[in-house]
Amino acid sequence: MLSTTIFVALLLGLLFGSIVLWAFFLRVGLRWAKVPDSTTRRVIIATGTVIFVQIASNVFFYRVSLSSETPSILLGLVEIAAAVIFPCLIIRHIFKTRILSAFKTWVPTLLASVTVLAFNILLIRLFFFEAFVVPNNGMAPTLIGHHWQGACPECGRPSYCSPLDERQGFRDLPRMICGNFHVAQSSNVDKRVHSADRFLVAKFLNPRRWDLVVFHSPENPSILYVMRLVGLPGETIRIEDGAVWVNGDTQEPPDSIRGIEYVSHLADWHGAELWGSAERLALLGDDEYFVLGDFSAQSMDSRMWQHGAQGHNPFAVPESHLIGVVTHVFWPIQRWSILR
Repeated sequence: MLSTTIFVALLLGLLFGSIVLWAFFLRVGLRWAKVPDSTTRRVIIATGTVIFVQIASNVFFYRVSLSSETPSILLGLVEIAAAVIFPCLIIRHIFKTRILSAFKTWVPTLLASVTVLAFNILLIRLFFFEAFVVPNNGMAPTLIGHHWQGACPECGRPSYCSPLDERQGFRDLPRMICGNFHVAQSSNVDKRVHSADRFLVAKFLNPRRWDLVVFHSPENPSILYVMRLVGLPGETIRIEDGAVWVNGDTQEPPDSIRGIEYVSHLADWHGAELWGSAERLALLGDDEYFVLGDFSAQSMDSRMWQHGAQGHNPFAVPESHLIGVVTHVFWPIQRWSILR
């Protein structure tokens, strides 16, 4: 709840700040262009109208970018053109001026967007929230990347898997996971590629067991992963009978993932024993974490890593690699959820 309160407060603050700055720089532009009858009432009406149109336009283009096959460069050019044309037309209409004067009036308002963007990058993204997109389906069904969707043969709920390249001659039915964490091969598959979840990460929260965290890969820090944190610094982790054991005690998962079963042995894994198995316990250092994917049968997580960060265990995520805790899934709308 804290993360939601802070996010809403920041969002409303940004919106209010955008409105005030835009109105201020609109005043500057009106004086520069020497537009007559620039009353406070007209400035307020113009500012409110432009902000509303900009928000609606951003939502529209965002949705189009997710579902359209239009080249991103072309779509970006159209979006930029709309961001210039719409405000100029609104200013021209409200202040009864020529289009060139409207354009001259609009130019200083770009400083409002630059100020808000700088505030967002230098403060909000650095210390509060940052948005990410799910890179794969190792965290399905909690977080879903680009995917095929089907129906679970066991319970009928929607099930998910990563799209397969059928040109490589796959003959087996895809292995999918549903919202009840049933893993099964399904013949009822919609092979349209559905879009990936987009989510927010809070950088001010301390990670807790069962949180979803975004982190730099210990093997290659340029790659970002999102997984579930199950092991904390100084603990000994074992996976047995589908459950996580910490220092010899089994851990009860939260209700949101009730029924999940973590795998400690994989028949098709050609490496050594998995980390966290009874034969290969994971002993975490004082600043190390152990992470697992919810799609346990197909997640490349702490159990399988062979090379860790310098000076750390191969299975561990160093504290310095953590970016933050996943708090909200915000897109697609039907996937909206609060995770912490």
